Amino acid sequence: MFRLLVIGVIAASISLCQVAVGQTNSPSTSASYAPDTPGDSHAALDLRVPGPNPDGWAYPVTQLDQSLPSWVKFGGQFRDRLESQDGIGYSYSGDTYDLTQLRLGIYLQPTSWLELVGVTQDSRVFFNHHVATAPPYQNIWDIREAYLELGSAMEGWFDFIAGREILSFGDERVIGPSDWLNMGRTFDTLRLDLHPSSAKISIFAASVINAIDGQVDRHIEGNNLYGVYASFTHVIPRATLEPYLLWRVAPGNVSLSETEHHGHFSEVTGGARLAGTLHSLDYDAEMNKQTGSLGPDTIDAWGGHWNAGYTFLDSGVKPRIFAEYNYGSGNKNPNSLTWGTHDQLYPSAHDKMDLGDQFGWRNIEDLRIGVDQKASRKWTFTEMMDNLWLATKNDAVYGANGAISVAADPRAASKHLGEELDMLADFKQNRHVTYGLGFAHIFTGAFLNQATHGKDYNYPYLYVTYIF
Repeated sequence: MFRLLVIGVIAASISLCQVAVGQTNSPSTSASYAPDTPGDSHAALDLRVPGPNPDGWAYPVTQLDQSLPSWVKFGGQFRDRLESQDGIGYSYSGDTYDLTQLRLGIYLQPTSWLELVGVTQDSRVFFNHHVATAPPYQNIWDIREAYLELGSAMEGWFDFIAGREILSFGDERVIGPSDWLNMGRTFDTLRLDLHPSSAKISIFAASVINAIDGQVDRHIEGNNLYGVYASFTHVIPRATLEPYLLWRVAPGNVSLSETEHHGHFSEVTGGARLAGTLHSLDYDAEMNKQTGSLGPDTIDAWGGHWNAGYTFLDSGVKPRIFAEYNYGSGNKNPNSLTWGTHDQLYPSAHDKMDLGDQFGWRNIEDLRIGVDQKASRKWTFTEMMDNLWLATKNDAVYGANGAISVAADPRAASKHLGEELDMLADFKQNRHVTYGLGFAHIFTGAFLNQATHGKDYNYPYLYVTYIF
């Protein structure tokens, strides 16, 4: 069944690409795709559109920036996404709703070594019946970013940032803004970036923002993340090496889904990511190991991600086929004093395990294969199949947010969670407007059939992003 679906998806996608190429005069790109394209969910770190605005009055903020002094700029973005969930919790419950996200920003840079940034955001949910009218779906008018930067990320050897900002490292598998969520994620941060030639080293202390609708968001005192994240581009030819060391702490009296009321949390994560290309072949691998303490327990966990793709450069539509394996350890013996559940930290979790975002990088094994194509300069298609298991059936099923979605079930005889079919398409009209649609379907496996009602899960969506 799994193989037949994959073959059918790949054949259909190539046919669709042939049609798309035939309907456009734009040539297909000849460049190899960046590693980890299926998991790409990077947020726009800057709302401004640089350079002249040939697209005119339809983008008034960009037009306004052309007439302002060079040290004063504004930015604006609006996103609307209509989505549906059928089979919430693998039960006969569903919801269809609309998500709006509006961001307005101001950027003041009176000198090359000083910049002040402020961004406000309004996130709302409409027509919902089962999902919450609360974060992460709704957070009305709050502070997304407010920081100052001394030095320049583009010039010199260092820059220093203090305030509320987006953190984005690597492909955001460990730390990212999770921008697919309607409200995203930001941190209160002190950060020093060192960037000599062909390297960048970020040293930071941060605390994630705890969003509460109806009040100004703040971080939780004591829930902190300290880290060093480096990126080297000339150590290995045509590759980027990103080693990192992170220390996460949280007090025992704070309720966090990751710690499950076990007590004081002190965890060290050491890992590295390596991504590169070899002509038509690309690869992306990341592994980390975790140690420390969670209440009385000793932490001993690890996670890994391996992705390899091949682009057919001689083909008219230049498809890229890829295979990927993800692993996050689970707690094999809940009665022991060893905590083995991998902590996924603060990722941009959308589509890192599955497009439906029902599974996180905790107690998971995920085999993914598929194909993606840039059928033209504007059209991008991706089709994937996942096969998912629990790393151990003695631990729970964790969602994309890291919280328990299905409790461990001692009656379950299988670790198989199911198979998922994912299809998505994006159309970039110009620098300002992007449209997208997607669909995910989970065929529940033996574990979910035994531990839940076993209802298949469907997640269709349609969105437009408008940078004005």
